[in-house]
Amino acid sequence: MFELYLLTFNCARELVNPQSLAPSFFDALPEGAPVPDLVAVSLQEISPIAYSFLGGPYLKPYFDRITTTVQLAADLRSNGSEELEHIATRSLGMTGLMIFAKNQFARRIQWIQSAGAGVGFANMGNKGAVAMRVGISCPNSADTLNLAFTAAHLAPMESNISARNKDWENLVRNLVFLNGDDSAYSSSEERPLLASPAEAPVDHNGLFEAGSHIFFYGDLNYRTHDAPPGPDDHKTYPQPTPSEASSTHYFQLLKDDQLTREKDANRTLHGLREHPITFPPTYKYAVPKDPGANPVQRSVAEAEEQWKWSKHRYPSWCDRILFSQFGSESQLKPQKYTALPVQPTSDHRPVALSLRVEDKPTSSRLDDVRSQPPFPINPDWRARRDAARRWEVIVGVLSYFGLTGEGNAILVALVGTVLGSLWLVSWFRT
Repeated sequence: MFELYLLTFNCARELVNPQSLAPSFFDALPEGAPVPDLVAVSLQEISPIAYSFLGGPYLKPYFDRITTTVQLAADLRSNGSEELEHIATRSLGMTGLMIFAKNQFARRIQWIQSAGAGVGFANMGNKGAVAMRVGISCPNSADTLNLAFTAAHLAPMESNISARNKDWENLVRNLVFLNGDDSAYSSSEERPLLASPAEAPVDHNGLFEAGSHIFFYGDLNYRTHDAPPGPDDHKTYPQPTPSEASSTHYFQLLKDDQLTREKDANRTLHGLREHPITFPPTYKYAVPKDPGANPVQRSVAEAEEQWKWSKHRYPSWCDRILFSQFGSESQLKPQKYTALPVQPTSDHRPVALSLRVEDKPTSSRLDDVRSQPPFPINPDWRARRDAARRWEVIVGVLSYFGLTGEGNAILVALVGTVLGSLWLVSWFRT
């Protein structure tokens, strides 16, 4: 068995503060548990849209903050005796996926395949998913244990239930895993020593593949009501209370969770399950900017004493972690599923899940969903992806010049240069 840790966080287009997030990063570990062997972090709204769509060096500062957070968290958890190394990062638009591992476990990673699909306007990556399938060597076996991690961000707003279900369908149809994918849809800050192409597995498979575990997690955006709140509804929003019978206990909202309803009706996230929720809603918080001497510590502490909600959105469990669970004796043993404290940079709470994983190749039966996916792969997935990427570059460039300070400065300089050149030309002519 090895220890797997999953965390999802909507960063709200802000740089993460490692000093705030790292102390609670491993809150989903059982008491006394060591630093996990493998950590996979799902990120949404990593940065402003210009940086996300342009990618590359524009995203590096944002990913570097996550790397610092994970490494600081490992240091705090182990009193400096354990480290987690960055294995790979992939991004699609505003969604990212980062994998970390202990050094000795990293040597067991044989290969990584990547996939990405947007579901935003014109299939761009303001919403969508990015995924990595990782092959891990197993003791006493020539086969690998295959784990497919998918970071996702689905359609927003209370009433967009069918849109979220359709996003799920489009992701199943268009997430196609490739070996050595160096397209703009997947990038890596580092590349581990992996199997040579001749040893890599067959690619062009979808999310549902026989013999592969699936982890689908992120800001899935399912809400607790089908319409926005009225002007006075915020007065009944949940607050910290030990009594589940209280009208302000969050369990009163959980019974109306859209994701549970849609899954039970077999309209979304087919074949995946979720560990029981025992934590408060993860969205939408209104954490004020604190002008005090230590704004991070004070704002986080105050948020735990009283939940400060945005009045125009119902508190909901938008941030979720689901996984495949097939047969009566699953190789995946969930340990703890929880929300981390409110972070001063985001209106979402991070959510984390720890699991123990039996490290042997998984098998699948003909009657499980991995062998019979709910939707077939779109034969035009590559053309769809390439067209979306072209739109992302256009939108990214326009957003950079129109919405960022450095872009504004460059644009002003260019306009000034052109106008100056025209003036000089006219002066010489006269």
